[in-house]
Amino acid sequence: MKIINLPTNLLRTFVTVVEVEGFTKAANILGRTQPAISLQVQRLEQLVGYKLILRVGKEVSLTEQGESLAVYARQILQLNDIAIARFEPLNKGGIIRVGLPLDYAVNLLQAKLTELIKNNPDLRIEIRCDLSRNLIELLRNNEIDIAVALFEGNDQQFLFQNWTEKPTWVGAKNFTPPLNLEIPLVVHPHGCVYRDRMTTALKLAGLRWRIAFSSPGIGALQRAVCDGLGFSCLTEPTLRKGMTSLSIVDGLPSLEPLHIGLFARQAQLGISGYTIIEQIKEIFANKQTNGDI
Repeated sequence: MKIINLPTNLLRTFVTVVEVEGFTKAANILGRTQPAISLQVQRLEQLVGYKLILRVGKEVSLTEQGESLAVYARQILQLNDIAIARFEPLNKGGIIRVGLPLDYAVNLLQAKLTELIKNNPDLRIEIRCDLSRNLIELLRNNEIDIAVALFEGNDQQFLFQNWTEKPTWVGAKNFTPPLNLEIPLVVHPHGCVYRDRMTTALKLAGLRWRIAFSSPGIGALQRAVCDGLGFSCLTEPTLRKGMTSLSIVDGLPSLEPLHIGLFARQAQLGISGYTIIEQIKEIFANKQTNGDI
């Protein structure tokens, strides 16, 4: 039986095309010409005996076989890059751009990454905080390399690992406005997953609400809740003293679970990128062990 070996350079080209959704963009990232990228994908298709990528104009999409191979290709590249990383200095390569959500566990994640930077002074990390949907778009546009973001659970592009967490209603202690009137909400701007969870749950429950306070910053939102400006929806890492958790017993509807994803442009991570990813995975593993997720 003839054994077929899949060259990692072909797999890296294939994954890069998938990640950036285009041959020209992949060529720019990999430092090759567009025809060279096309030829490498064709060589990979010849090796596996199936069409992997369909091209309609500038649009690309994966065939069923392409979707299957993409899963294995990422695993092979990860093992390859981790193995090579054992023989390379940590500071080899450029800056790794990391996106963190404004709301979910930003303090915890930022503190742990800061600790990582202090312990590895040669590690070059650029941290950017934004709304989750903006982070995923930045990842698609190759403006960041790694992101932790809330998502709806159906966006598999760049997804490295995912977790779920149950959000909870919160309000200030001794803050009890009548729920038969408009419920005051403390929220992030439009596009925030927490905001969508709250308004959808209230709408389905037939309850009225109004926006009492809005801010893109988690600190301002936490202060507004503690000051008694309204109710909000948070998760365990963002709860603060002065807040109290609320539930159906208090007259508020149940909230759907949140999906938290670790996303990365795997084809260009390198040792520094995998070091950061392992740190983030360790943070979530510790949270699960402690029963926080």
